[in-house]
Amino acid sequence: MHFHTLGSAATLLLAFSSLAAAASPSDSTKLANCLKPLGSKVITSKSSAYEQQRYAFDLRYTFKPQVIVMAKSAADVQTAVKCAKQANVAVAPRSGGHSFEGYSIGGQDGSLVLDLTTMNSVKVQGSKAKVGAGILLGKLYLDLFNQGGWTINAGTCPSVGIGGHALGGGFGLLARKHGLLIDRIIEMEMVNADGKLLTVSATQNKDLFYALRGAGGGSYGVVTSFTILPVKPAKKVTSFSYEWKLSDHAKVLQAYIKFQSTASRDVGVEMNVAPSGLELYGIYQGSKSKHAAALASFLNAVPKPEYADVREGRHIDAQLRFAFVEGGDPKDINALALQGPYRPGDSRYTKGKSLVYPSALKPSTIALLGKWAAKKPKGATSNYIIVDLWGGAVKDVAVSATSFVHRDAHTVFEFVVEWDSNTKAKPGKPDCKDCLKWMNDMYKEFLADYKTNKYDSIIRGYQNYIDLAMPNWLEAYYGKAVPRLKKIKASVDPANVFRFPQSIPLK
Repeated sequence: MHFHTLGSAATLLLAFSSLAAAASPSDSTKLANCLKPLGSKVITSKSSAYEQQRYAFDLRYTFKPQVIVMAKSAADVQTAVKCAKQANVAVAPRSGGHSFEGYSIGGQDGSLVLDLTTMNSVKVQGSKAKVGAGILLGKLYLDLFNQGGWTINAGTCPSVGIGGHALGGGFGLLARKHGLLIDRIIEMEMVNADGKLLTVSATQNKDLFYALRGAGGGSYGVVTSFTILPVKPAKKVTSFSYEWKLSDHAKVLQAYIKFQSTASRDVGVEMNVAPSGLELYGIYQGSKSKHAAALASFLNAVPKPEYADVREGRHIDAQLRFAFVEGGDPKDINALALQGPYRPGDSRYTKGKSLVYPSALKPSTIALLGKWAAKKPKGATSNYIIVDLWGGAVKDVAVSATSFVHRDAHTVFEFVVEWDSNTKAKPGKPDCKDCLKWMNDMYKEFLADYKTNKYDSIIRGYQNYIDLAMPNWLEAYYGKAVPRLKKIKASVDPANVFRFPQSIPLK
């Protein structure tokens, strides 16, 4: 990929002077002069690459960054952060760019976007893997496999960047066996608000080690690398998918919720509830011959599936299967790297919400799942509710050990509606009004049901499915950790350099 090369300082200043940003002319000049050493890594609205690099994954969001820095090293990040602080410009780190609210491009006009995508190296040494913070999960899975058959306990979507995913918790199909991704991160390198590169671990910068693991998505600094303890999956794993008619939702979901308390930690599952029906999919860490016994208590309690697809193979094959990569050969593991014609299957226009349930679902909640999944909004290309079973190893870590407060989660819902699935979709198209009405009307009913059933004293949500309209979002995402998180924020970033609409506040 080639970027416009900025020549003289005069060219750079001219580009900045034309930007529609909150900064004053003097601040823009100051920022331009400060960033000059980064040369062509600096992209302004006068750069030919600006429109290409301006947008993140969800094309609903068209915020206009004051400048985009395509960082290639921690030193580049340090320079950019120092300059942003000096010019009073908010810093927005971007790994995969999948923020549900466009925070990867600032969540507002005028930010400095720090794109980390070229910082994507993976190096396994012994039992540790050092990973660049800009790598996408698909490429990470592929690189770990190629360096000794390793993997990590993270999500399925291959185009998600490790940065935001890890710092918000990082749930995936291996979480019940190996915990959240943050539970296997032993060290991070982070550029703080003063532009200093810090080592963050259980013995160095311990408060940051606590805060970053669960609440670190852009509020405290820019993480440039992670050191992770990867895992060795079983030599033979079994990936599976079962489907039922939506009319069977009550029996299937009741059995599914009951299965959470007895399921082996070797079973990682999700349930997709949609107008087309219900789909249970997941990975069992073992052979196909043993898989039936591992799922027996669930399968014996539900109607016969309309469809079943059970496959034994390598874990990397299971990861590719659930990556939903368009244009990839299922036999070609390189599809995980999202190279060439490969595209993630998700639409580029999306709205998502979440709810965290700390106890088994009540019948009224299960009924709502069936009711709202049956509705297909006009204009939607897809609408569904993902019901994740948590528990297992997620609960093994004390809630006080990290800033991730949902250790007691029994079930987590992700509500999603998508529109415009064109792979060449253009940014800034009008929202699908019926899609958003479906989402908002549905969520209102689920909130009322949550309160009626007294699942918790507060409404709770999963921060990786961040939602600007989340009721009492700070407590919903971070619970009793909020006072400590605010204190750490005030200590490490008193000038609030790292700020966006739902960043951890100073007070």
